[in-house]
Amino acid sequence: MKRQTIIKTGILSLAIAIGACTSNKVTTVNYYFDPDQGTDVNTGTSPDQAFKTLYKIKDLVLQPGDSILLKSGTLFTEPLYISCKGDSVKPIIIGKYGGDARPHIKGNGSQLQAVHVFNSEYIVIRDLEISNKGESPVENMNGLFVELKGYGTSNDITIDNLFVHDVYGSLVKEKGAGNAIMIQNHDDGDTISRSSHFSGFLVQNCHIKDCQRNGIIIWGNWVRKLWDPNLKVVIRNNLIEGVPGDGIVPTACESPLIEYNIMRDCPPALPPTEACDGIWPWSCDNAVVQYNIVSDHKSHVDAYGFDSDWNSTNSLFRYNLSYNNDGGFILICNPGGWTPDWSIGNTGTVVQYNISINDGLRDYIQKDKKEYFSPVIHMTGPVKNTLIEKNLIYVFKKPKQGMDRTILSLTDWYGYPDSTFFKNNFIFVEEPNRMADLTKATNTLFEKNLFIGDLKTPLTGFLRFEGSFDTRMWYEAEDENWGKLLKFVSDKTIPVNGVETPVLKIIGVNE
Repeated sequence: MKRQTIIKTGILSLAIAIGACTSNKVTTVNYYFDPDQGTDVNTGTSPDQAFKTLYKIKDLVLQPGDSILLKSGTLFTEPLYISCKGDSVKPIIIGKYGGDARPHIKGNGSQLQAVHVFNSEYIVIRDLEISNKGESPVENMNGLFVELKGYGTSNDITIDNLFVHDVYGSLVKEKGAGNAIMIQNHDDGDTISRSSHFSGFLVQNCHIKDCQRNGIIIWGNWVRKLWDPNLKVVIRNNLIEGVPGDGIVPTACESPLIEYNIMRDCPPALPPTEACDGIWPWSCDNAVVQYNIVSDHKSHVDAYGFDSDWNSTNSLFRYNLSYNNDGGFILICNPGGWTPDWSIGNTGTVVQYNISINDGLRDYIQKDKKEYFSPVIHMTGPVKNTLIEKNLIYVFKKPKQGMDRTILSLTDWYGYPDSTFFKNNFIFVEEPNRMADLTKATNTLFEKNLFIGDLKTPLTGFLRFEGSFDTRMWYEAEDENWGKLLKFVSDKTIPVNGVETPVLKIIGVNE
């Protein structure tokens, strides 16, 4: 009898436990949106009960694992505004359903952003088409705007497979330039809210086309005494075309990784006072910029494929391809005069195993200048401890006589570069060029550089190579870095005299 009572009690306890587990199980919900067949009096929880407008999102209490799904191939003409939190196991998804075509969120310029994600974390935004164009350019216009304000740490946001186009923002940076994608964790005018930063932010597989002024921008608190850097930032495999300004700019980040991105076909649309470059970290430490391609940048000021900008340390540029950029291959800069609590300068930049072809094509004399200026490599201001090594620099004949024919120029920006090491680089010039304009730079070391062509070099550190520009000149089989670079460019072509030509052929690789 006693034994039967114990068994019955055990069974009852097990049933209660199972019931408790079942009752505590969290059920995730998909919310569907269809602007053509939906209606806002529906439940929204199935395709045949879809909501009609994105305004219904404000009425939803989203839980981890829930989804906002827009019907494939449809057009939404109102903005998408969302603020939500998933968790590390169940992110909140904003995406599509019902087909392959992206749903299109089409702004008309009346709202500053077509999609605004505010104070959110553990979310995935994917498979959307976004535009935001009115009749005239608008200051601070964005396609997608991801914003933190007084939030603290935001974890794990992914932006994947977006098509962002025709964002019609201002072309002037100081007046609030437009951006295809703006990721912002700091407002310079906000001195009250607590500091915020992202920890885990991935932007990948996006196509940005015909947006002004910029492509993908991360705006953070760049001032060093208030530095609260973004962490685990990765921007990879994005295509940016038809964008006249800055392509990819991570600001205030620790160890950002920028890789396998392409920026091309930049229209010459900016005013003559506007400076911009392709890919450049600013106020970042330990940035890695690798396996990227930037071509055809055409702004009147700068227009370099890459830029190691100031208030940064240990920026690494490797395995990149730069070609046909008006300004040149890379800018390394630091305006002197800042105190360390504002800027720590620019130290420790490394530029190695990159290919620059036909860079430095500016056919324009900048304001207050008396001659053309577009060196392949430009270092300006008191940058320190820069290493430039094992790069392939191939310079075609310039299309006009007056254009700049300098490989390396070290200039004043409230100070001059110091401790620059330029070694083991390989240079081809098709016509007479000047290797270096050192001005008042200090401690510049040239060592074991090889060149072909009529290159006016410093007295030491350069040796003319008697042969062709090919692997016999520069390749070392035991150095695995060359293999990584060659694998990256193995299928790449660039236009040479109107003919698409394999990069491997230009640099002398016999396949």
